[in-house]
Amino acid sequence: MIIYIFVGAVVSKFVKNSDDFYTMGGKGSTILIVSTLAATFLSATTLLGIAGQSYTEGPLVYSTLGSFGSWIGTLLAVVYIGRKMKALDCTTMPDFFEKRFKSKWVSVVATIIMIIGLIGYGVVQFIGAGLVLSEIIDIRFELIMVLFTIALLAFTAFGGMYSVVITDTIMLFTMLAITFIIAPMIIGQAGFDQIKNLSETIPGYWTLAGAEDRSIGWSISQFLVWILFFTCMPALVSRVFPAKNDFVILKVASIGVFFAPLMQIPIFIAAGGMQVLAPNITPTDNVMVFGFMEFTPPAIAGIGLAALMATVLSTASTLFVLVGFALSRDLYERIFEKKLTDRQSLSYARIAQIIVAAVVCLIAIMQPSAIYWISIYAGSFFAVGWLPTIIASFEWRRMNSKAALSSMIIGVTTFVIFGELIRRGVMPVPEGIDELMLALVFSVGSLIIIALLTKPNTYELQYFTKMKQTSMAKITIKEFQKKPNGLALIKKQYRQVILSAVAITLISVAIWGYLFVQLGL
Repeated sequence: MIIYIFVGAVVSKFVKNSDDFYTMGGKGSTILIVSTLAATFLSATTLLGIAGQSYTEGPLVYSTLGSFGSWIGTLLAVVYIGRKMKALDCTTMPDFFEKRFKSKWVSVVATIIMIIGLIGYGVVQFIGAGLVLSEIIDIRFELIMVLFTIALLAFTAFGGMYSVVITDTIMLFTMLAITFIIAPMIIGQAGFDQIKNLSETIPGYWTLAGAEDRSIGWSISQFLVWILFFTCMPALVSRVFPAKNDFVILKVASIGVFFAPLMQIPIFIAAGGMQVLAPNITPTDNVMVFGFMEFTPPAIAGIGLAALMATVLSTASTLFVLVGFALSRDLYERIFEKKLTDRQSLSYARIAQIIVAAVVCLIAIMQPSAIYWISIYAGSFFAVGWLPTIIASFEWRRMNSKAALSSMIIGVTTFVIFGELIRRGVMPVPEGIDELMLALVFSVGSLIIIALLTKPNTYELQYFTKMKQTSMAKITIKEFQKKPNGLALIKKQYRQVILSAVAITLISVAIWGYLFVQLGL
């Protein structure tokens, strides 16, 4: 943590204006964007929440449907949504709603959804940090939360996206140790056959239904949840905005997205292995921490704990930065219709980060629910509140501000209401159907109905036409054509994109083929 704070302080010197603070001034190289995307993807949700679920219910459903659902969602976030929004010169995701509709209330509602969703996801990271530190340091959980908040702010409030991307890149190398060194060590000690044989003592443990014997509808819903959530998750989509050009984005799409399931699956199987080695761990969110401490040598355990902390720091720092942007740049300016100067924008964003950090810290101290379910709930806000509006805005000429506003409000409201009614037993639903599916139907349905009953205004029609004529490919080609020997540079970059895509595809087939055989699929 000391190293990350030091690096953040050094990097903050490169922040000269708000563009540097928000998007690194568009200077992100392939290795930086790949690293920050992969580091953000592997969070406390994976190493604590889902690992705990894998330990309890079995790793198969999370290793297959969950992990590959998030892989598809991440791919769409980078290639479809992030790439398009960057082409439209969006600095933040709420920028898109402002540019697309020029409606104050659409922008405000979209920003509020983002803030609520990210704060919920941020709480997950903080609880994860507290669980890890409380295992190895004799300090009260509440004090750990306060110290962690201060440390995190030390390198996010001043360096912005610059600090986040650079520190993420450093963090990734420690995270890879969990996937390629520690998880295989735990699996080796437990034994693959012994993990699969757990089904003999824990019925359903090595099936898609899991030990809880959930319906196939539930498994499919988890697959869809992660696709819908990750497709419009700001922490992932925003990773595209600092990229230098379209060639970087396309290479990130093949290399960075490849790391998503690759970094997860060994962890989930290792969590299943812990059921063989230590079948009575409580709380289950601590299963990987227990594995590091008890089943690896001290030096390896130290690396594992440092890597686990890195996953928490990486995701939490991203959320702090994004929510700070949202409160200052996207919410304050929209509500009060006041344009901030470059200096004011930086100051307000930093103040907003401090406020958000305090709120998240207080909520985390209360330790609500379980990590996995908090992440699902927070992510669902984006799935039902944002995704239908974003896709319709990209593809449907008739889409307008009234349809966007109704879809976002109805989607989020019905998700909360249906969830409470189902949990209280007031509204019974078929097995495998949850509030996300129901809310999504209402969100999409209201969008279509309102869009058909109303008409887009002149600005919305003009911007739709402009949007369809704008692409990152065209922008990048024009930039390269201005350089000496531009055509040769374009050909070189094109060959690199093709080579990376082919290489990653072949590696993926080999790795997933081997894993699927071992998993018995």
